[in-house]
Amino acid sequence: MTTVATTLDQATATGRRAGLATPRLDAEILLRSVLAIDRTTLFDRLPDTLDPAALLAFDRLFSERLAGTSVAYLVGQREFMGLPFVVRHGVLVPRPETEGLVEWAEQWLASRPKATVVDVGTGSGAIALSLASRANANWEGRIIGADLSGAALAVAEENRRQLGQEQRVGLVRGDLLRWCGGPVDLIVANLPYLRPEQVAGNRELAAEPALALIGGEDGLGAIRRLVADAPRLLAVDGAVGLEIDPSQAAAVVNLVGGAWPGANIVVRPDLAGDARHVVVTLGM
Repeated sequence: MTTVATTLDQATATGRRAGLATPRLDAEILLRSVLAIDRTTLFDRLPDTLDPAALLAFDRLFSERLAGTSVAYLVGQREFMGLPFVVRHGVLVPRPETEGLVEWAEQWLASRPKATVVDVGTGSGAIALSLASRANANWEGRIIGADLSGAALAVAEENRRQLGQEQRVGLVRGDLLRWCGGPVDLIVANLPYLRPEQVAGNRELAAEPALALIGGEDGLGAIRRLVADAPRLLAVDGAVGLEIDPSQAAAVVNLVGGAWPGANIVVRPDLAGDARHVVVTLGM
């Protein structure tokens, strides 16, 4: 009979040979999902024999993981900013590097209790809903999450309901900012910024929607369009935060510098030290 420990060890070895970045963690999360237990209970049960039905269910999930499907899709959830977000096929999986953009926006909003915020390309709603959930109880602003994808907005609506943020967060289906009449105090966006060759053959990205990943031939198509349109909406003392590929930092700085001459522009690193966010602040 196979124990929980043996199952995890075998899956970890298989995942390592297949080139998974975090084979042990992936195996633990998937087995916890099958058994409906937390991490502490999983460790307590390491010597236990695994039920054949549970083993079969785990093997099926882990096979899908080996084929490139994200753990988040397989269990239907990903933690972001300490909050549980539902994720499904058709929506981008929230990633840790985006948390830095939320932290910057949170700091910017702390002294602006009535700000209007637009999260462009909201996807699962991770940025918009994290900002709403972490705002001070007395914060009276409004956050709008916008996305072109109806599938993504359906997931965002599910997360909005689950996190109880119907009052603070609105959801709009629209192309970038074309639907918006302004004025807007803060624009945040994690738009598609990868080039086609960065996605092609990448099994970690194969199951995620191309619409949320690929930003045209140079990766900057959506960012370029957003920056061109945003000046008509942004308040005179407003701010913009964009997530980028590290290779795009200089190009994006040039884009936003042309849109807002004289603005304060900062390139912020992610936890790995790579250029990940370009933030623009106007006024003081």
